[in-house]
Amino acid sequence: MTNAGRQDNLKAKKKAKLEKFWKTRGREGGAERIQTGIKGFDEMLEGGIPKGGSLLIIGSTGTGKTVFINEFIYRGITKFDENGVFVTFEERPEDIIKNVKNFGWDYDPFIKQNKLTFVDSSPSKEMTKEISPDYDLSPLVTRIKHAVKKIKAKRVVIDSLGSLFLKFSNKGAVREVFYLLADELKGMGVTTLITSEKIYGYDIPRYDVEEYVSDAVVDLNTEIGQNKMIRTIIVRKIRGVGYRSGKVEFEITNDGVEVYPKIPIDVGVAKTEFKVRKKFGISGLDEALGGGIPRGHMLLVAGNTGTGKTTLGMHFLINGFDSGENCVWVALEEPIPQVKKTVLEHGWDFEKYEQQGRLRFVAVSVIDISPDKLLYQILDAVNDIGAGRVVFDSVSSLESATMDKNKVREFLVQLSGFFKTLGVTCIMNYLTAESFSAVKGQLLGSLSATEMRLSSVTDSKDILRFEVDRGGFKLCEKFKE
Repeated sequence: MTNAGRQDNLKAKKKAKLEKFWKTRGREGGAERIQTGIKGFDEMLEGGIPKGGSLLIIGSTGTGKTVFINEFIYRGITKFDENGVFVTFEERPEDIIKNVKNFGWDYDPFIKQNKLTFVDSSPSKEMTKEISPDYDLSPLVTRIKHAVKKIKAKRVVIDSLGSLFLKFSNKGAVREVFYLLADELKGMGVTTLITSEKIYGYDIPRYDVEEYVSDAVVDLNTEIGQNKMIRTIIVRKIRGVGYRSGKVEFEITNDGVEVYPKIPIDVGVAKTEFKVRKKFGISGLDEALGGGIPRGHMLLVAGNTGTGKTTLGMHFLINGFDSGENCVWVALEEPIPQVKKTVLEHGWDFEKYEQQGRLRFVAVSVIDISPDKLLYQILDAVNDIGAGRVVFDSVSSLESATMDKNKVREFLVQLSGFFKTLGVTCIMNYLTAESFSAVKGQLLGSLSATEMRLSSVTDSKDILRFEVDRGGFKLCEKFKE
């Protein structure tokens, strides 16, 4: 099987596993769901939106509401063969069509194929004032229903409800129309996404009706980080079904929206195995570890700068490659080009394994780091190539970034849980203030089984000297006190 075929197979298995999990969360005869197709959002919703229901997306300007609904329409057509109707009270259709091309979404063919149609109620130059309270809004509902029937749409988006309220002076009439529209669309079996502005600084929509009519409410927010805008999403309610609550980070990328919800760990599955040991290929060290690290375990390698933590990790991956395993290197300290250059100094070639599809690098900036996103990146890399070994260089970089100790601990607990379920063995480097010793002009480091929390793996409590040279990591004689 080719590397691409292997990745497709792994992704299909991952999707099937998620869908199986979602089914266990629902009850027989309960609400049927449709997937939005938005990456990570369906996981957060535990399977998608209740079919035929309405989901209200609230948020201040610039939080990503319009991107969400556009991707809902686009993925519906391209992934699920579900036609869509776009009702706009703000932007003109031609502007929407132009803007979504920045994400690689081309609406023009869909319009020609009757897979997508617009109901244009965007403001014209003449409509600068509020419309009379006596204005009849029922034709608007008729237009939307006609558009749905014409192209046999399964999805409708309305952008935005706030503009509709601002456009008409008779707020009571707008509320009645909204009730009517929501009821009519539900009766047609259409799933609807609606956007609405919320009052700045408050977690409620600007108008008091939307939240009560909608079957689900999602709240989008932004915070100012050191290097970027930090976007978060909260599911406030979904009637009749389960979902994951709490604040979750998301990003708007060149490909659309990516949500990073906490992933449930299947505690009933563990592929750890004490009898199967993952070696370093370093004479003396593997023996001190009782034959290597047990499969599925995480090993903390602590030491000061220059003590050989990174080199030890390189040894671990090289031995993995020699044993036929694929590997992942998580780089938070040194840039990837520097890692490749350093490993060449020891006579190894990471570039070769990367080109063969056997090595995957994960590199992120520690400024405004998102633990949930990093977790997804690591797991995606592991699953994509079926990696058996991971080196995390280094955990201390998380503490020095914008993550506090509690977040770091939560992240590592989740990561450890996943690696155990996957049978992945991991080395985590950690910067600590340990001293060197010197002999004959050389700096010598020390390695302690107890300091690295290996007492449960081996009976050895010896402290061993080691050297790091061009040949890599070499163990010396026992340290004498």
